[in-house]
Amino acid sequence: MKLLLAIDFSDITPKLLQQAKSMALGLQAEVVMIHVAETNPDLVAYDFDPASVYAVDPAEIRDSIAERFHHEHKSLQDYADQLRDAGINCTALMIQGDTVDLLLQEAEKLGVDFIIAGTHGKGFLSQILLGSTSEDLLRKSPLPLYLVPADPA
Repeated sequence: MKLLLAIDFSDITPKLLQQAKSMALGLQAEVVMIHVAETNPDLVAYDFDPASVYAVDPAEIRDSIAERFHHEHKSLQDYADQLRDAGINCTALMIQGDTVDLLLQEAEKLGVDFIIAGTHGKGFLSQILLGSTSEDLLRKSPLPLYLVPADPA
């Protein structure tokens, strides 16, 4: 059996790791841990001031993005090492793009049997305006899905 564990580096991550560990050990399953990194917009400008364009150094932006990706990749590998230390065969992948579609594509490509993801318990208004990754996964996934709730605040 193969489990896909979706990681987003939020506060729920330790709880997700614990749930995946318990399930993998109980089912003698392999874990594929995936983090879908944010896509980089070509331009994000809310209060665009043409004079400010000259103040932005593209090299600084590139370096900042590279540093963030490096940190996320290292954290992902550290989480995978925690599962490996518990005797679980674990592969960690970091991909970039649309979260739900990529998770489902990778699940199909890798022959995953089950998906584990977190739900952040966004408020009603936030869910209406922004949507919910977990809700989208629930709607689109042909695979069984285990949603781990965030701790109540």
